Amino acid sequence: MGNFTLNIQGQLNSIKLSETKALWPLFEAIVNSIQSIEDSNNKNCGKISIFAQRETDVQTNLIDNENLGRFKSFIVTDNGSGFDSGNYESFNTAYSAFKVKKGCKGIGRFLWLKAFRSVEIESTYIEKGISYYREFNFSPEGVTPDDNVMPTDSIEYKTTVMLNGFDSKFQEKTPIELSVVAKRIIEHCLLFFISNNCPEISITDGLECINLNEYYKMHLQDSLHQDRFKIEEETFVIYHLMLPDGVIKHELHLCANMHEVKSVDLSKYIPELQKKIHSLDNSVGFYYVGYLTSSYLDSIVNTTRTDFKFDVVGSQLALAGTGEEVLIPATVEYIKGYLSDYLVEIKKEKHKQISDFVSQNRPQYKYLLEKRPEVYDRIPAGLKTERLEIELHKEVQAWETEIKEQGQQLTQDIKNGIDKNTSFSGLFEMYCSGISEFSKTCLAEYVARRKTLLDMLEQTLTIQDNGKFKREDAIHSIICPMRHTSDDMDFEEMNLWMIDERLAYHKYLASDKTLKSLPVIDCTSKKEPDIVIFDQAFAFSDDDAPLNTITIIEFKKPDNKQDNPLSQIGKYIDAIRTGNKKRANGMSFCVSENTSFRCFAICDLSPQMRENSLGAGLQPTPDGTGYYGYQPGRKAYYEVISYTKLLADAKKRNQVLFDKLFSPKVNEAIHFAEAGKV
Repeated sequence: MGNFTLNIQGQLNSIKLSETKALWPLFEAIVNSIQSIEDSNNKNCGKISIFAQRETDVQTNLIDNENLGRFKSFIVTDNGSGFDSGNYESFNTAYSAFKVKKGCKGIGRFLWLKAFRSVEIESTYIEKGISYYREFNFSPEGVTPDDNVMPTDSIEYKTTVMLNGFDSKFQEKTPIELSVVAKRIIEHCLLFFISNNCPEISITDGLECINLNEYYKMHLQDSLHQDRFKIEEETFVIYHLMLPDGVIKHELHLCANMHEVKSVDLSKYIPELQKKIHSLDNSVGFYYVGYLTSSYLDSIVNTTRTDFKFDVVGSQLALAGTGEEVLIPATVEYIKGYLSDYLVEIKKEKHKQISDFVSQNRPQYKYLLEKRPEVYDRIPAGLKTERLEIELHKEVQAWETEIKEQGQQLTQDIKNGIDKNTSFSGLFEMYCSGISEFSKTCLAEYVARRKTLLDMLEQTLTIQDNGKFKREDAIHSIICPMRHTSDDMDFEEMNLWMIDERLAYHKYLASDKTLKSLPVIDCTSKKEPDIVIFDQAFAFSDDDAPLNTITIIEFKKPDNKQDNPLSQIGKYIDAIRTGNKKRANGMSFCVSENTSFRCFAICDLSPQMRENSLGAGLQPTPDGTGYYGYQPGRKAYYEVISYTKLLADAKKRNQVLFDKLFSPKVNEAIHFAEAGKV
């Protein structure tokens, strides 16, 4: 008997093997060897040797991993029971129940062909007192040859499984270091090592040889602890390990039938487990790895032992819903208990990092931390400042969503009628309290944003290392994004408050767009004012509604001494006034004789610019850092603002806010409770 009773290629197509599990076919071969030894006369002296053959046989310095070829095949040899008649028949039968007591699904060997081109098997065994030698190949085409057994003089039990032709997509995901492969094998088969009945296992690539049993005893055995607990009458055992190397993150392994099936990244459940744990008595540090076992997990593992079926399986009840939703959080609580001493220290460091960051750099989040201290627990430990700020911002957004949901629920309760046992005033007070606290955070964030933008503007106005100023558009973009209109940018992107707080409220704004392209006026001019703002119309009706005020802002690079922005602004005004009315957003607007213009020239006050300002009939400001005046002919009010004045005035207008946020004083705090007594 040497032919499968099903289409092997079809079976392979139905099996999923992730590239991240590239070594699982090797693990399967090793577990088969362990089980074969358990069933043999050599169970007390079992040996498994693994030869990891590389692409090249170049002898190289082991430290220089760049010259090591990738693994192309693995040869696993054991002294187990071998491919006697029963085992060979089982091998040729898909879904064989021959080893069902060991948790075998009769399909694991198909994993070999998911990652390797073919498998060669040689086996010497003794059956009914006679020694036999069997040799055959296993490939997607089946088992060949069929007549593959003959008597032999050898009395040694020996089986060799050669996994040949490693698929490149799996090969590239396999670690190149032999030591890492060895540690992965131990990690996957740890429960066999824990049982103290594990055969002697070694692995070599011809350059070095690693004894896995010795490594386990030297580095892992002493740190092994366990907890036992129950869920829905099912007993679970979790083994705790601290691994100094060989892994790169903290994980929980869900196991079935003595080996790993599924891994869970613990950083998603315990925010403190982001990096390697270090303590005063363990400078090397370690990663935590847990192994969860139970008869329940044994009963719901899938046929390829790559995942679990957490639904009802036969008479086995799932654990509340999918089971996984209950099982993992319950297990995590035992992990927290095991690592409690370390987690306390990590939490202290994280708390200090977050508090220091907020206090020194982002005070807008002070209210968030004060009113929602649980934020400390949710934020991962050891984040870089950029990522930490993102996490804090996410918490503010979550708070905002929560408050909105409370408001919607309150509105719905009012519509439906408040339950007689529910205090409306209590609900309302809780909702208003949330709004008040959140508003403080939003206000603090807004003030901090203003300070950051002014710092950016100041930096932009500083002479660079090459002795020149930054381009004009760099300044323009800070105050308002270029080549956009108010229809396609957020309100928060327009920082016109730097020039005049009143500019924040308007009907329509265009930044660096041609007058011809604007929808609120009909103008053929291709001129592009830096910023033009159209104020609300005088009236809303189906009749022509003249615009109230139009604001024009023109920037000039600090060292620009040639262009005259006042002259340019005058041409913009003339072009706009000659335009006709145009309907926009359901209403028609026009520029009437009564429409006034407010004009800002933001530039460097060079001698030429001072001369231009006086020539336009403008008067110097009292502080001498700008000019102002009115031109009746164009009905235009002008302000010439130097960059020094622009920055200084914006800082002065906002300084009281910055002081309250960044440098609060105890004697200036307002205590509402005390004020209410007055």
